[in-house]
Amino acid sequence: MFSIKSNDGGLNAEIPWGNATVSTRWNHLFTDKLFLNTTLVYSTYDFSFGAKLDNFELKLLSGITDWNAKTNLTWIPNTEHTVKTGFDYIRHKFRPGTFSAKIGAVNISPNDVAEQFAHEFAAYISDEWKPSERFSVQAGLRATAFMQVGPFKRYLKNEFDINTDTIVYGEGDNIVTYKHLEPRLAARFILNEKSSIKASFTQNYQYIHLASISSGSMPTDLWVPSSELVKPQFGVQYAAGYFYNFADNTYETSVELYYKQYENQIEYKDGVTPGDNIGDNTDNAFVFGSGESYGAEFFIKKGSGRFTGWIGYTWSKTERTFPDINFGKTFPAKYDSRHDLSIVLNYDFTKRLNASVVFVYSTGNALTLPIGRYLVEGSIISEYGARNGYRMPAYHRADLSATYLLKKGKFFESNLNFSVYNVYNRKNPYFIFFETEGTIQDGDLKTTAKQISLFPILPSISWNFKF
Repeated sequence: MFSIKSNDGGLNAEIPWGNATVSTRWNHLFTDKLFLNTTLVYSTYDFSFGAKLDNFELKLLSGITDWNAKTNLTWIPNTEHTVKTGFDYIRHKFRPGTFSAKIGAVNISPNDVAEQFAHEFAAYISDEWKPSERFSVQAGLRATAFMQVGPFKRYLKNEFDINTDTIVYGEGDNIVTYKHLEPRLAARFILNEKSSIKASFTQNYQYIHLASISSGSMPTDLWVPSSELVKPQFGVQYAAGYFYNFADNTYETSVELYYKQYENQIEYKDGVTPGDNIGDNTDNAFVFGSGESYGAEFFIKKGSGRFTGWIGYTWSKTERTFPDINFGKTFPAKYDSRHDLSIVLNYDFTKRLNASVVFVYSTGNALTLPIGRYLVEGSIISEYGARNGYRMPAYHRADLSATYLLKKGKFFESNLNFSVYNVYNRKNPYFIFFETEGTIQDGDLKTTAKQISLFPILPSISWNFKF
């Protein structure tokens, strides 16, 4: 958890979040051609965002708890085929978003915590076929199912968006079921000892959605499940790449192109906030549309010698189109990042001492900001610009580290690591909020946009050891 306190007494925020997981795994070798692994996993994710600004306070809670059992069987009948099959089951418990607020002396809070429950199933089979040393193809099919179950309350609305009735589902009652097939195909052809080409086709359904509020950059993204109103996300991806090694395989390079199509995407309706689900269903706040993403990835790596490292750069574009928002015009997704660059460089001074430099850069997130404010009957009304029409400043930083090997034996190894995170103290944006000063009555009302940044320059020393 971390907290933010403005020096001028403005915004105070607390943002605790975290994951916890416990897993156990059993592996069994039937023969040298047939083996099985089974895994049981419990995981939970909790997120909270609490903020206080002037006389307004809000708190948002969200989370997911999963119980997961999966088994995978691998069979290698001969040198040409590797067959994999398996089954996966997850029991989900979602807390899509519980909101409470306080405006002066007025408290706004729900009567109970909104929870949703679901079962998710998947079974798959795939075969990697290598008819020759130069050519291989992998084909697979995955069958999935998702069931939303009770307990649950469905609030029914009329054409004026007013609640008119409620359907109550008991524990374990089936609310809605989705079933789909997901084919996939990938092929690789080795042109010569230095180069190869790859191509793939994948079709996926995803039953969990990320809902983002674009009218501000507060970290209030929520994970919500598919339901009667929220259909499963559907995506089709096409990819192709060229790979080339040179200088006796000292350097590896690649260029990959991809294109993705998305259906059943979700966004919050204009003017909706997480607090609007009090006495309502979370999914009543959404509108639905489609999207597409495409880009090119470039990669070079040096994997041998005293000096090693890699450089990766991705140019991409992700857009969405929703008939009910932004006047039906296409707009960039919140996490659309046009440029993404990563550089990792390592140098071994001796067998005991090595140093590394890391640099990352990415285009800032897109968000929707107000372009004007009006006074209507004593209240301030904001007018927003184009959906996700503003870009936050770019994210970039450099890290330095050096590691000295203290001892290395057959059963014990230890080293000292000296590092500096964000070495030039870049104030990368985390979110933007608006602070208002003055009053309407005095005619000195002023609204200022302010940026919250995290993690300045952070030097550290650590002692690592392993048995």
